[in-house]
Amino acid sequence: MTDAPARRGFWKLLMMWIVWGGPTKPGPAWILVGGMAAGMILGALFIMRFQQVEVVERVRTYIFGDKSLELPKPVTPPPPGMAWVKALTTAYCPCVICCEKEHQDWKTSTNRDIRIHPYGIASAHKLVPPGIWLDIPGYGHAMVDDTGGAMRQDAQRGIVHLDLRFEEHQVARRWGRRWTWIALPIDSGAAKLQPEPETTH
Repeated sequence: MTDAPARRGFWKLLMMWIVWGGPTKPGPAWILVGGMAAGMILGALFIMRFQQVEVVERVRTYIFGDKSLELPKPVTPPPPGMAWVKALTTAYCPCVICCEKEHQDWKTSTNRDIRIHPYGIASAHKLVPPGIWLDIPGYGHAMVDDTGGAMRQDAQRGIVHLDLRFEEHQVARRWGRRWTWIALPIDSGAAKLQPEPETTH
């Protein structure tokens, strides 16, 4: 009778060793736990890399400072009825990474078909109204035909933010963040901003 508890203890230790392993060899349970932990870490990194690019960019900017390219103000006067306005330009494409959800109807906020008009500009419409054409250094001549939350948030801080639309994601990524001077109508909200917006976030 005295051997029964010992046998039960032996089998219990044996099962624990099979499940959790010994001091030099992990058991299946440890392998399962380790695999789940590795999967969670990789999943978090995937989300940060492909779904939360803006969060990563803000952390990088906070640690290392704003590394945005900044172009000098033009030395020539703007066209009649226009004013030079400093603006932050970023870039996007109609993919799920840039737009959170893919443009299923292929329409901008002003109902413009991006399959016909692949290039365009998103802005906070209270600062830069839709329908006007702008010349963006390095980008070209394009219409303001869209808007976005980042543009509207920056507008509340006195920053003119223009998001330039590209056809391909990698091309948009290469654009990065650029501060530049753009000729805008003198009666636009952006031209009336005083003082000039800061160049750092």
